[in-house]
Amino acid sequence: MIPKIDNLSPQKTSSHSNLPIYIQFIQEVEKEYSNFVFKPSNRFRFRPPKTIYYELPSPRSRNLSPYFLQLLHELGHAVSHHHNYSLSVDRLKIETEAWVSAHRIFKSHSNWPKKYHFDFDQDFAETQLDTYRHWLHKKATCKKCGLTMFQDKKQQWICPHCDLY
Repeated sequence: MIPKIDNLSPQKTSSHSNLPIYIQFIQEVEKEYSNFVFKPSNRFRFRPPKTIYYELPSPRSRNLSPYFLQLLHELGHAVSHHHNYSLSVDRLKIETEAWVSAHRIFKSHSNWPKKYHFDFDQDFAETQLDTYRHWLHKKATCKKCGLTMFQDKKQQWICPHCDLY
């Protein structure tokens, strides 16, 4: 297990940099994935075709692992060429694909755990995916009878009991 350290301090990861560790990480990702545009914002998100927005971490943060993982998740959307979704179940699918891509990106950088003091936390990714699972479950549950509804090609929710009988 990688020890948790204060990643926001201007702790050096190389003898040449006095930048905070999260800035070093962003710069490395920007350099390696130069076909995408990275911009600071008030939240993490990907805007097709190539813009990745990222939050700046809270100055009180002691563990930047979730921060790094969220940035990798948005990069996962970008490298997966996600554009939009039509059905609600497709949203869960692309969110899952983005986490799989984020994990693949992380695994391809064996120096990151030591250099940036974080590991890929699958529990964190699953917790993030749970928000979409719960959202989809709520949307798909009929408010009248409680059965699971389905979404047609027009994006309308249909209850097999209340709407079809």
